[in-house]
Amino acid sequence: MHNNVFYENVDYLYQVRTDLEAVEQLKKEMAEYRLQEKSLKKGIISEEKSIQDEIAQTIKRRKNEIEREYDVQIDANKARSKSVNAKRDKTKTKRIGERFSNETAEIQEENRQYQVEMRTLFKAKHIPTFARSGFFYSLYMPKRISEYLVMILTILIVFAGVPSLIWLLGKTVFFKNNPGMLAYGSVLITAFILFIITLVYVLIFNSIKVKNYDTIKEGRHIRDEIEANKRQMRAIKNKIDKDKDDSQYGLDKYDDKLLELDEELNEISREKQDAMTAFENETKPVLIDEVNDRRLPIIEDMKARLHKLEDDIALLNEDIKNSSLAVANNYGAILGKEFCTSEKVDDLIALMEDGTADTVSEAIAAYKGAGR
Repeated sequence: MHNNVFYENVDYLYQVRTDLEAVEQLKKEMAEYRLQEKSLKKGIISEEKSIQDEIAQTIKRRKNEIEREYDVQIDANKARSKSVNAKRDKTKTKRIGERFSNETAEIQEENRQYQVEMRTLFKAKHIPTFARSGFFYSLYMPKRISEYLVMILTILIVFAGVPSLIWLLGKTVFFKNNPGMLAYGSVLITAFILFIITLVYVLIFNSIKVKNYDTIKEGRHIRDEIEANKRQMRAIKNKIDKDKDDSQYGLDKYDDKLLELDEELNEISREKQDAMTAFENETKPVLIDEVNDRRLPIIEDMKARLHKLEDDIALLNEDIKNSSLAVANNYGAILGKEFCTSEKVDDLIALMEDGTADTVSEAIAAYKGAGR
């Protein structure tokens, strides 16, 4: 029977081509099904992620709204506490100042009397006002370390700063156009200025200190007493600053208000924590259910379509397998695997249709003889 096939005419090849094209069509359908399957799986994954994103965003938004409501109250409470604290500090500072004034009133009055005494003493001797200054006593009758430091700094400024300044001015202004005169001219100007400063110092020394030595010495004593009183006042100030007992400043109303605000803040914080717990236990599941109820049917529909498509693919795959086996059994053993393709069968049909061959065997021989 098989040998008789080789003597078949072109109709046999038409049937072969039809069966091969049927298999190819089934494979094309399978490719389309696979694309649909891939698209559905991707769509399901995307939709599931979108649902999770919406749930996360919804929960975050609602949670932030609840937190924001309480945070506004907390911020307002802290602002009031800050305002009360500022008023308390201001009142405390004022009353510390009043306490300092009260505790040093006698010392301050004593210093005021010393200053009046010194003014009167110097005025009676017609001594210039500047001779009562700390700078004068630092230069002409130093006693304390700070006064010696002022004297040393003044000497450095006069005997180091002035020459340096004169040299700089000489280089940039006085002898700018005559550099050869810079050293000589700067030395002369410096010597002249230092001479004038020294002369003024000596004149003041002789005309004020030497001439009014007893008065200047008495002024020294008065300044020492004033400075001793200032040290005593600083000691009182340090003692007051270190005193941690605020009860003497009448700050009870501020402390009571701060305690009230602190209790209010604790209550708001507790309410916030309770609200967040209720959100997690009650509101959050409701939000999740609301999104799922609205969007899960879409996924279920997509999964149902995917399940049906997978069943169709399984059936189609079975059809392809059976059809391929039928082609292989019906034609492969006879024509050979080489000629069980649509392209080769089309070539054989063409040879028979143009009269090159009358039978299948002749068409195969002609095809091979043509070196194809």
